[in-house]
Amino acid sequence: MGMTRCASVGRVGVPPQGWARAAALGCLLCVLPSILWRLAMLAGVDTGFADADWYRAEGSRIAYVLGLDALQLAGALLCLGLAQPWGERVPPFVPGLGGRTLHRLLPMALGGAGAVLLYVVMGMLVTSYGSVWLGMREGWTPAAGMEPLEATMLGLAYAPLFAWPVVLTVALVGYWRRRSPLRPPSGGHLVR
Repeated sequence: MGMTRCASVGRVGVPPQGWARAAALGCLLCVLPSILWRLAMLAGVDTGFADADWYRAEGSRIAYVLGLDALQLAGALLCLGLAQPWGERVPPFVPGLGGRTLHRLLPMALGGAGAVLLYVVMGMLVTSYGSVWLGMREGWTPAAGMEPLEATMLGLAYAPLFAWPVVLTVALVGYWRRRSPLRPPSGGHLVR
């Protein structure tokens, strides 16, 4: 790839591929179950989580959980931009920047850093909790003391998170391909 093509702001207005649109939406769908589980836990629903009362006891702990939910939701909503017009151009209502084309490397760099971070966090969780659940070491897990149904609900709420870095990677590939500038093949014709 030439330096000129890499430095290009990239194409705009090209509709996203269906699979890329599905992957971007998948990012949001991956986070919603765990957010809803934590909100239910904060609201007093008996989720079986042994530390629920501890989190509900102080405003700072409630703020921590709500902050985690907000951060997760904001990250997932930004992933939607990989298949939306506002992922190419700053929305018109943004003062001073509205209508400007985003350089394609900005969402790629931010999304790529987010994907790497998610792979690392998910890998750490699998290593940490997985080794306890498999009996390879002693330790605490969020499912400690839960009944089988409660542990199943916890698993169903959190399992989709492990797909988030994968679907984000797919959405990033779609974004990169869609925004890449046209390049003439060896025959001289332009292709998309």
